[in-house]
Amino acid sequence: MQLFLAFIIAASTILKDVQCLPVKIDAETKFIVLQNEGMEPTVLDCDYNLNDTDSFLTVKWFRNDKTIYQWIRGSHPAPIPEFKSDVDSSYESSTDPNKQYSSLALINPSIDSTGDYKCVVQTRTETITVHKSVQVIDVRNYTLNMYRYQIQNETQLECTVSNVFPKPTITITSEDDDIVKVVANEPQENEDGYFNATTFAAIQDDDEDTDAHKCVVTFEGYSQNLTTILTSGSCKSCTDYRILFLSCLVYYLFSNFKILD
Repeated sequence: MQLFLAFIIAASTILKDVQCLPVKIDAETKFIVLQNEGMEPTVLDCDYNLNDTDSFLTVKWFRNDKTIYQWIRGSHPAPIPEFKSDVDSSYESSTDPNKQYSSLALINPSIDSTGDYKCVVQTRTETITVHKSVQVIDVRNYTLNMYRYQIQNETQLECTVSNVFPKPTITITSEDDDIVKVVANEPQENEDGYFNATTFAAIQDDDEDTDAHKCVVTFEGYSQNLTTILTSGSCKSCTDYRILFLSCLVYYLFSNFKILD
């Protein structure tokens, strides 16, 4: 018992001068939708309140644990050279001298701007950490197509999207609930960091009524999507590649035997 009490006293002596470090996590992801021109800076605020306002104060911003910006109270911000074109270091977030340049103003965003951001505020007696999350959406040069095929006795739909960021999810829906099977391939990342994806669906199409099928491309956590609709009647309008192949073969043979002019 005496040994246990001695341990508690020793531990209390060691820890009495150690402060818990406040950590704030912003659960809401900030989305940046890339545009071709005229984009306003995206501002990430560092929300903190200081008890120690008299001593040294520094604010550092990190992206994926790599320093991209820092400010020392009483001086102008010092952007990290590697990220000089990514940050507007002249942006003033407050008239309060303790927060004047504390925010991070992102400019010229790209898909590389996606990441986990961290603001670390330090004085001689305090350390405050604030986490932010940024997700870039780039669909400026995307293509989205939907096709309908007749393969033997099965009608298939194919939806493809290309050149999007981040990784997409493709969903094919039907007004008539005639989808019987869906195969979604894993999106593939190209050399530029953008994604291409394809999803197939087999449908039960036993009538000649007009059918409408929708392909929807979504991105996790983002409310907007890409959509295309394919409307068709009976499979008389579908493409049967066996017939197409035979037609081409017959044309080729007739041409070589000079049966056709």
